[in-house]
Amino acid sequence: MNLYYTLLLAAMLTLSTNTQAFQPKVEIVEQFDDLKMIAFIDKKDIDHGPEWSPNTNEPPLSVGQAIQAVQHFLKTSNASDKVEEIELRPLPKQANRWHYLIKIANQAMKAKHNIYVVLMSGKVIPAMIEPQSYK
Repeated sequence: MNLYYTLLLAAMLTLSTNTQAFQPKVEIVEQFDDLKMIAFIDKKDIDHGPEWSPNTNEPPLSVGQAIQAVQHFLKTSNASDKVEEIELRPLPKQANRWHYLIKIANQAMKAKHNIYVVLMSGKVIPAMIEPQSYK
């Protein structure tokens, strides 16, 4: 019987440590200039972030705070990490939930640009840029 409880405890610990993999994700696909990007955001991050309506007041996260969040995420304030563009957009199918899209250029990277989604809570999610198809 003791072996049964040991195995049960081991199974519970294994499942509890992997719960992060089972968190529901919200997929957003957006066009940002000539780039098509996709990002996967934890639903709980959206739900726990502040709501905002553009008709009421300033956004809970300013443009400057969003840029600082990306710099903190990248652990740099390197001048070569140039912000090329920033947009404020609603999250698709999420009432009163908004985010910033920030496009960063860095000559040292293999890719020409990186795009980051910044939620109103300050959470930064790197987006993937879809490769351009050749016709």
